[in-house]
Amino acid sequence: MITLYNFGPFQGLADPSPFCLKVDCYMRAAGIEFETKSGANYIGKSPKHKLPYIEDDGEVIGDSNFIIDHCKEKYGDVLDQDLNAEQKAIARAFIKMLDENLYWCIVQSRWIGEGWPTMKEEFFGKLPMPLRMVIPTIAQRGVKKSLHQHGLGRHSEQEILNIGSKDIKALADFLGTKDYFLINKPTTLDICAFAFLAEMIVPEMKCDLNEVAKSFANLVNFVNRMKSQFYSD
Repeated sequence: MITLYNFGPFQGLADPSPFCLKVDCYMRAAGIEFETKSGANYIGKSPKHKLPYIEDDGEVIGDSNFIIDHCKEKYGDVLDQDLNAEQKAIARAFIKMLDENLYWCIVQSRWIGEGWPTMKEEFFGKLPMPLRMVIPTIAQRGVKKSLHQHGLGRHSEQEILNIGSKDIKALADFLGTKDYFLINKPTTLDICAFAFLAEMIVPEMKCDLNEVAKSFANLVNFVNRMKSQFYSD
């Protein structure tokens, strides 16, 4: 059985990380049996020093996309086997947009912007004093540094919101009135889109970026549909 190492439940979701949620949802959708071990303490044991990672028959794999590739190669590409080359290319482009662009907008909104009070309480609220005063500041400083190095953190808060809003609108426009993004059943693109959209739509967190996502009824319905399909438990 595969063991998935992640952060753990967060405000109605299986994980606060869209990358961890992506892997969790993919394995559910693909019918792959797995168990989870949760906690930030597993970061140090990860081959990439990030979560998620998995152990599968002694093989340790980090990075959500490498994990999904491994699952497809070992257990069969059950979600994307009906896609043509054009659809796979579209999926690739959208997934990269989510991973490399929208993700950092979500990070900024949570760890620097309006979502910070919620994240601070969720992640550090149970720490004993004085760690509860010190650790959040150190963590936020590290996030600011990462955002600046990436490049997104060099923009203003409004500019970052505009960037993220355009990504969200692109998803809404492409989904349109369809139930799923490419064909009449979930594919890897649907799993990835759900993982990112759910992080903005499901949690009770005051945040302008979340409000943008919630303003698109088709995206809200999509998240609710996927949640009901794969997380009825």
